[in-house]
Amino acid sequence: MGNKKQYKAKRRPRVSDNPEIQEYEYHLPVMLHECIDALMVLGSAGTYIDGTLGGGGHTAEILSRLSKQGTLISYDADPDAIAHCEERFAHVRMSEPEKLSLRNMNFISMIDDDMKEDSISGVLLDLGVSSRQLDKGQRGISYRFNTKLDMRFGPEGQTAEELLNTIEEGKLHHILRGFGEEPFARIIARRIVERRRAAPLQSTFDLRHIIEECVPPHIVSKSLARVFQAIRIAVNSELDILERTIRGMIPKLTKGGRIVILSYHSLEDRIVKHVFKELSSKQDDNIPSLNILTNKPIEASPEEISRNPRARTAKLRIAEKC
Repeated sequence: MGNKKQYKAKRRPRVSDNPEIQEYEYHLPVMLHECIDALMVLGSAGTYIDGTLGGGGHTAEILSRLSKQGTLISYDADPDAIAHCEERFAHVRMSEPEKLSLRNMNFISMIDDDMKEDSISGVLLDLGVSSRQLDKGQRGISYRFNTKLDMRFGPEGQTAEELLNTIEEGKLHHILRGFGEEPFARIIARRIVERRRAAPLQSTFDLRHIIEECVPPHIVSKSLARVFQAIRIAVNSELDILERTIRGMIPKLTKGGRIVILSYHSLEDRIVKHVFKELSSKQDDNIPSLNILTNKPIEASPEEISRNPRARTAKLRIAEKC
């Protein structure tokens, strides 16, 4: 196993002197400084990856710390996020075009992208969905808005509408139970299959009304969140992609480089924890691939949670390439 030294996050004020960091209308980044402090230990001249660009909060902070020799590659499957950040970072891309690359791809693409082994100084993944996707009703990810049942992060692949109107009842129950930990999964799955025989589900409210019929009123909000989460995870293959990305990116990291992952629910955190643990055990050459720096995940401070309630479930795990 790696050494037992554990990482301790420095708690610092969220407000930065960098004007880019003050632009949070798209998404308020969680544990911003904790993430970037942990990420950039190999200095300002390295090559870093932000696998989950979103509104660009973490990307902006990384850019503010990079030297002229440093580079950053930021990924997002959502073309709206790319368009937003093309505008937000236009001045960087004009004045220092080699410093920032924005790529409209799911972060798993970094495994096959043009990166040599031992070339990356750090990788950051801020999992889940952005505030904009939840608050604007984009892509049918939120149950609070009546929109098409899409739920894809990008424009490709099967939509939630296609999945819900074609999947077998048993497989749907497995998704709702396994990815949402929904106690009424069997009843909801059966009702969806019954309802689509009369007319296909087309909108988020079609799904919402079914859930409201199947669960007691006092827990309906929690069930709505769990079911929508489960279907979104299935549509985007989120858990499989997360595990494959962690395993695939370790060879790309240089010695001493960090992989920093911020998750928001137990399924994500469990995968990160288990893959880190497996890759920190001795390999065939008797040398571990990773040294885990957070046996227990770092959580947001009470002050941050009071400002940003979505931070309350966040868990930050950090590992270092040996």
